[in-house]
Amino acid sequence: MQLKHTCHVLLLLGLLFPATTVARFNDIGVGARPLGLGGAFVALADDSNAPNYNAAGLGYIDAIQAGATYAQRFNGLITYNAIGGVIPLGGAGVIGANIGILAEDSEIYREQTLRLAYGNAVLKQIAIGATLKLFSTSFDEANEFVSENPYFTQTSASAVSFDVGVIAKPATGLSLGVSAENLLPANMSISELHTDSVPRHIRAGVAYRLESIAEMSAQGEVVSNLLKSSLVIVEVANRSSEMHVRAGAELWLNKAIAVRGGYGVASNRTGGSGTATTLTLGGSARIPVGSAAFQLDYGFQMLTGDFQDNTTQRASVNLLF
Repeated sequence: MQLKHTCHVLLLLGLLFPATTVARFNDIGVGARPLGLGGAFVALADDSNAPNYNAAGLGYIDAIQAGATYAQRFNGLITYNAIGGVIPLGGAGVIGANIGILAEDSEIYREQTLRLAYGNAVLKQIAIGATLKLFSTSFDEANEFVSENPYFTQTSASAVSFDVGVIAKPATGLSLGVSAENLLPANMSISELHTDSVPRHIRAGVAYRLESIAEMSAQGEVVSNLLKSSLVIVEVANRSSEMHVRAGAELWLNKAIAVRGGYGVASNRTGGSGTATTLTLGGSARIPVGSAAFQLDYGFQMLTGDFQDNTTQRASVNLLF
């Protein structure tokens, strides 16, 4: 058992510290719906996942929402659990909060991110938002690998940072979104040998709901109704030396069932590890509960490149009041 734990720690350190300047707190993502869209969500951010992608999206949410996510990565080695909610304040804007906890199955390593977000539609076509973030991480001091490893100057760290975002809606069905994450340097080092700062993360994207096309369509009623409930989204993101291009589509077959698909390409601009692609699939089932609705989302991601034998599964529940 101890050998298994040691192997897990070695693998974990390899994942967390592939280079001396690459931090933990990778772009895990929250919510099965964004995963089903290939991870592209910055121009949408219209549900309880908004604090994680673009707080400006809160400005267009007009009802209380609560959500929880369970995610599994690297064939179950790493799990990520999150819970959050959104509360409109009338004309004063909208607040949101989220806490996410990442752990690995031997329970040696744990990281946590707490987000407090605010968004407001300052004009009908423009919303702005900001998110305050508290990072914390810890290694198990009682584990022999940790306690006897000279790499560890300390076994825990914490830091604060913040994100800002903007969403613009210049035309019917069209949404443009930009967010800048981790603008305040957050040093999460647990060793004097390396500096481990959470890198800045810039996202920019465009989403388009196909309602306008449906109105102009000469097709039958069935096709028109499908177009009215469909959207496409594209996003470009830069984090440290990595560049990501993501795209996705969502289609509500009726008021209860939705399907999604997405595709992504990640490349290392320094030429360190080449290019990797991802293919995602997902769906939703929405069940009315009185005046509210219960929505179950599921997302599945297949990877190529260095992680081609690994998959990500993510399940979310959302309550819409």
